[in-house]
Amino acid sequence: MRKPACVTWRVVRPEAARVLPARAKARRAGSAVLLLVSAMLILMDGAPWAADRTPQQQVEGRLMCYCGCSDLTVRVCTCGTADAIRREIAERLARGETGDQVVVAFVGQYGAQIRSAPTTAGFDLVAWITPFAALILAGAALVAVVRRWGAARTAGGRPPSDSTAAENGRPLGAGDQRALDRVRRELREGR
Repeated sequence: MRKPACVTWRVVRPEAARVLPARAKARRAGSAVLLLVSAMLILMDGAPWAADRTPQQQVEGRLMCYCGCSDLTVRVCTCGTADAIRREIAERLARGETGDQVVVAFVGQYGAQIRSAPTTAGFDLVAWITPFAALILAGAALVAVVRRWGAARTAGGRPPSDSTAAENGRPLGAGDQRALDRVRRELREGR
């Protein structure tokens, strides 16, 4: 039996075929995370940090103005009520109270709705966790749906055939089909 002079076979191991897409997915995920972190750093570049603000400004940012004209913090609101609250904050800080003590005093006087953000303890923690949990669940559901659509599209409604090439889905030529049949026959015979 004569061997063809110029036949090259590319052996693709099933486990190697699974590793390549996993690496590509990991590379894409890493790129997405890098892009997200870069965008956050760019957007936060001009944002004032808490350490750059005075204690008065920090307390003013933690309290909402109760004037009713808009939903603004005391630090941003320009009404007379906000001016009175700012004066009271300044007096309390001048007497030696800490920022937390000033906020607690205002919460005791006006209720929890004067806070500009919920606390990170107790039931208020749910207000912080819920949006992030909803985003994560929605993202997971989206990934599951896209994968299911991709699997259905790949299957195409027909069972896989032995006469299609694994890499590109095109039918094998007559010579390739004979070689494939020969390899299968030799594998069955144990040669």
